[in-house]
Amino acid sequence: MDGLQSNCGSDKKKHSARSNNYIFSRVGKGAPNSIIDIKTVITLLNLRKKDPYYQKKLSRLVIPKSCSNDILGLIDCITEFQRIIQGAAKADGIVGPTGNTILHLGGVKRIGKQIIIDMDDQKLHAYDGIKKSYSFHCATGDKDHPTAIKPSLHHVFRKYEKYRSRTYNAQMNYAMFFTNDGKAIHQSNAVMATSFLKVVGIDSLGSHGCVRLSEYDAKLLFNWAPMNTPVFIDMA
Repeated sequence: MDGLQSNCGSDKKKHSARSNNYIFSRVGKGAPNSIIDIKTVITLLNLRKKDPYYQKKLSRLVIPKSCSNDILGLIDCITEFQRIIQGAAKADGIVGPTGNTILHLGGVKRIGKQIIIDMDDQKLHAYDGIKKSYSFHCATGDKDHPTAIKPSLHHVFRKYEKYRSRTYNAQMNYAMFFTNDGKAIHQSNAVMATSFLKVVGIDSLGSHGCVRLSEYDAKLLFNWAPMNTPVFIDMA
């Protein structure tokens, strides 16, 4: 653990161009615990604790300083985060580079295509491993039809290049369904304007739970994402 002191630094916002939101190897119980990966996990934990959605839930979480050698404290912190945010059954005290905890921390898996829907910023990020392939404005559900009420991981299990909703009598081309109750990523109109209004707190123009993209962006994503692509709904 010598040398951790030299890696103390300021936090960076998740999914920004300069953010370090992935790890190379496991951190936590029985893990290699490299200095650079420890710093990344601590940074992500601090960002989560500061976020309005997580503040109350994580108010009692004790996060070690990046400059400390407190591995046991970090393991306890990871375990508690998993228990509170992911559920007790998931609490193993380990953050892996390709596991689900890294997504819940606001990071990305090091391998494989993945879609992250940022509810706070109304952005959809598409990653191929640690490389960001796309970042789009999106519009998620309104207050009466939320896309999610807590962080949740899904997978694309149905895709239709042409699709029309019978329930809402609306065209939903390039539809990629990721929940059993009919939520999908799909094409829509005036997405950028709706996205902006939702970011500033005006929810009346949100969707009925789906994730809307412009037609151009929806087509790009549809062609990029294979079946079973993970879709993580991030509340932060």
